[in-house]
Amino acid sequence: MQEDAVGIVLAGGGSRRLAELNLGPAGKAGLVVGGATCLERVCRAVGSVVPRVLVVAAAGQPLPGLLAEVEIVRDASLAGGPLAGLRDGLRQAVGREPPPRWAFVTSCDAPLLSAAVVRLLFKLARSSAARVVVPLVDGHRQVLVSVMACDLLGSIEATVAVGGGVRAMVDRLTASEPAAVRLVAAEEIVAVDPDLGSFLDIDTPEDLARLTIRGFPPSR
Repeated sequence: MQEDAVGIVLAGGGSRRLAELNLGPAGKAGLVVGGATCLERVCRAVGSVVPRVLVVAAAGQPLPGLLAEVEIVRDASLAGGPLAGLRDGLRQAVGREPPPRWAFVTSCDAPLLSAAVVRLLFKLARSSAARVVVPLVDGHRQVLVSVMACDLLGSIEATVAVGGGVRAMVDRLTASEPAAVRLVAAEEIVAVDPDLGSFLDIDTPEDLARLTIRGFPPSR
C-alpha cells in the first residue's frame, strides 16, 4: 500500500461524444462493465494501491456503486475540465494531516485500469527525480492515467486560472524543469498490462465497441 499517496478519480465529464446513448445523469460513471459500474471498477483498482480515494464529480451528479470509504468532492467550477477537477481533488487531499506526497490521477471511464499499472507508476516516480510520471501510449501522453506530486497544486491552480488544461500544465513543467516529467514508454508497461487495457478510455461509440471485442460488453 502506498501510504503517502491518494487516488483522484475524475467523474464529472459531460460525455458529449456519447450523447446519443442517453447515459443519464451519472454519465460514463454509471456504465456497467463486467458486472460493475465504470466508476466502481476504477475506484476498486486505485483503492487496492492507495489508502484514500477521492472522486471528483459535478454538482448533483449521482455516483452509483461507490464504497462507503470513498470521498466525494464536488466540482467548484462549472464545466471547468479535468484540470479544475484535479485542483479540487488535490485541495481536499492536502487538507488532511499529514498531507500526501503523491496522487494517482485518472478518469472514471477507464474500466480496465490495472492496479499493477498504478503500482508501476508509483515505483517509477519514487525511483526518479520526476514530479509527474506519464505513460506514452499510441503516441499520446496519457495524462489521465498518471502519478503527480501533490506539491504541484500551486502550478495546477495557476494553469486553471489562465484556462489551461492538464497537458498545458505538464508542458509548462517540462519547459521549466525537464527532469520533472518522466514519460513511460508502452514497452515498459506491457510487462504488467500486456494488452494496455488500462488506457482504453470510453469517449466514443467506437471505444464501447472495443470493450465488447475484449469481452466486456457495456450496459446501462
